[in-house]
Amino acid sequence: MDIPEIDDKNIFEMLGLEDIRKRPDILPKIKLEVTPQMMMEPRFQSRPEDLEKLKDITGYMFYIETETETPALMLLKIGRSDITNTVGCITEVPAEMVRAAIERPVQPPTCGMYAISEEIRAWLKKELGL
Repeated sequence: MDIPEIDDKNIFEMLGLEDIRKRPDILPKIKLEVTPQMMMEPRFQSRPEDLEKLKDITGYMFYIETETETPALMLLKIGRSDITNTVGCITEVPAEMVRAAIERPVQPPTCGMYAISEEIRAWLKKELGL
């Protein structure tokens, strides 16, 4: 199966829920426990413990973006070298779940990024078969 490479995309080219379901290169690398705070934590790549932290978060992380007109559930690719790209926008998530995650955050937001709630995590597990 020929899988296209993911790079910088505009909102109209981003992967949706159905696209992600069909991506065996993404599904096993989704890390529902990784938060924006973990991703933004400073690391010095020369220290073994920092390399280990980076290895732990490398993959794909869901977060709620609030710097957009309407808050949105997004999928972020976190690379091994601390490089990130937003690659997905999940429009199917119920708006009330997103609103609740912003109104009652599990962690303070980082750069307009909110961690997903347990409710959204459970919804994603069900929808993606994780």
